Amino acid sequence: MFNNTFWKNSLKFGALAGIACLGYSVILDLIGITPISGKLFPSNIFILIASVLAVKSYRRNNPDETLHFWEGLSLCFVVALSASIIVGGGLYLFYSTQHGQELLAKFVVEAVKEYTTARQQIIKETNLEYFNNLIAGIKAIDPMSIAFTELKQRPLIAILPSIMISLYYRRQYVK
Repeated sequence: MFNNTFWKNSLKFGALAGIACLGYSVILDLIGITPISGKLFPSNIFILIASVLAVKSYRRNNPDETLHFWEGLSLCFVVALSASIIVGGGLYLFYSTQHGQELLAKFVVEAVKEYTTARQQIIKETNLEYFNNLIAGIKAIDPMSIAFTELKQRPLIAILPSIMISLYYRRQYVK
């Protein structure tokens, strides 16, 4: 089922997607936007594009151009996981620098200020304990938490598109 191009394709395209996502982060920083949180979400398109290219390349290199659903899904997952490792590591290194620490401190101050102004509404919709935990969580943001969040969220975000990509490009084996 899996041939020798599986790891080659998935890691190659995952690395390309991770580098593209980091490039997106650098561009955000250059234009004055702190590359954190929801501002990085659009960079997931690079992972989706890389997943499609990886599946197409893998299928093209298979005998009879076959691709089982599980091969495609596994390939997409490894692409997303390897990209998230690169992005998480890159953002960890970025936020460990002096410039990154300054951006992170600025982000925390602005986020706490924003949530504090909406305190009454948040408490009304949830409760005081939730609000206090939210503020404590924001204040606890550090380079390691950013890297860990990237590592766990990007592959999860890619699950549904990976299923769709795998279904679209699958072709059963002919006996």
